[in-house]
Amino acid sequence: MKRTLASLMLVLTTGLVVTAQEQRVIELRSAQRLEGRVENGENVRELIGDVHFVQRTAEGGMVFVWCDRGLQYLDRNRIDLSGRVRIVRDSMVITAPDGTYDGNTRQMQARNGVRLIRGRMVLTARRGDYWADTRIARFVGQVVLVDSTTTVRCEDLTYFEDEGRSVAVKDVHVYESVNATDVYGDSLIHIDSTGYSVVMGRARLVRIDTSGSGMIDTMVVASRLLHSYRDTTQRFVAEDLVRVVRADLSARCGRAFLEGGQERVRLESSPIVWSAENQITGDSMTIHLEQRRLRSLYVKGKAMAVSQADSVRTNRFHQLTGREMTLYFAEKALERVVVERNATSLYYIYDDEAPNGVNRSSGDRIVIDLADGATERIHIAGGVQGTYIPERLIVGQEAEQNLDGFFWRTDRPLRYGLSIIDPIPAMPGVPQATTPSDERKAP
Repeated sequence: MKRTLASLMLVLTTGLVVTAQEQRVIELRSAQRLEGRVENGENVRELIGDVHFVQRTAEGGMVFVWCDRGLQYLDRNRIDLSGRVRIVRDSMVITAPDGTYDGNTRQMQARNGVRLIRGRMVLTARRGDYWADTRIARFVGQVVLVDSTTTVRCEDLTYFEDEGRSVAVKDVHVYESVNATDVYGDSLIHIDSTGYSVVMGRARLVRIDTSGSGMIDTMVVASRLLHSYRDTTQRFVAEDLVRVVRADLSARCGRAFLEGGQERVRLESSPIVWSAENQITGDSMTIHLEQRRLRSLYVKGKAMAVSQADSVRTNRFHQLTGREMTLYFAEKALERVVVERNATSLYYIYDDEAPNGVNRSSGDRIVIDLADGATERIHIAGGVQGTYIPERLIVGQEAEQNLDGFFWRTDRPLRYGLSIIDPIPAMPGVPQATTPSDERKAP
């Protein structure tokens, strides 16, 4: 009997006395009811109603814990928490229906739903761990992070509070409400202080636009890396194996810049654009949009536009080159092409669909007007030169007529749903096939 009473007295007083290991002590501040007992040789006390604990961190800060009920295992320095659990560390607030707090490691675990609040950021997940000393939190399972303009969804997220850095992995999906843009990838790193993010591994940007007429046009950008910069405006930079697809054009390049609310797209590093039947190449390109409608494409340096001249004679191509080229669009259709500085055109001629040779012309400036996709007028100005080659001299010799820098690509990327698919070059006599470049589909 004396031994039992002594054990109970030890249970009730342990933790209230300052010891040499003061930083590991969990101090009880309040509880409506306290009951002590020994379970399997371990001292335990149960606290019920308005339970409140505090503990000092290794650096001298404070961790505050509240709950409706706490089961404190004194020998292990651990508390099982249940009912309106709340943990506060400086500006970080974590709430959960239940959880566990370890006084030795200052780690909180929640396994049945958790919510973290820090400033305007709110994060929810199925499970969560928080280490008060290092100020690191990790969340797993249906993770959703929301701030003023961005929502991040993933399956695993680690937040480094001191650095203001988030690392998300597994099925990452970011929604930017300012530009109504969705971003997908395998992993993401975000820095709070600078607004910088980078998505890695099968990165994909999706923006669904609706025009004034109600027509839906979706732009998809796929790459291996996708950087996001958010300051006065938001900018995206896609790098490595970049593909861009809209209803009115497709593109490939090594780097793409999406600027000004994505009303301008700049392509660098061997860019190539396909628009309708036209293939355009150059050193760099800038796509201009107005109210998210395609208005112009500016090509700088070694500009070249190519289109197939004959569906039967597939080795004949209309060609246009110059130092600079601008293509103007109206309602998604090409209506004018302006080529400047060393402008040269190669145009195959047909009389009532019968081939009739090729014209080669050059000048300081060439302007081509189109209607319904067909050439309506060609105007050449400044140092004009022209050559006509009759049909009998070019049959079987079409490759010799091609302008410098000519090449014809068959790997135009296509959109399938909200993903991009890449063509597989067809074998002779075998229909062209495609392969998904991103097997995951956006929800």
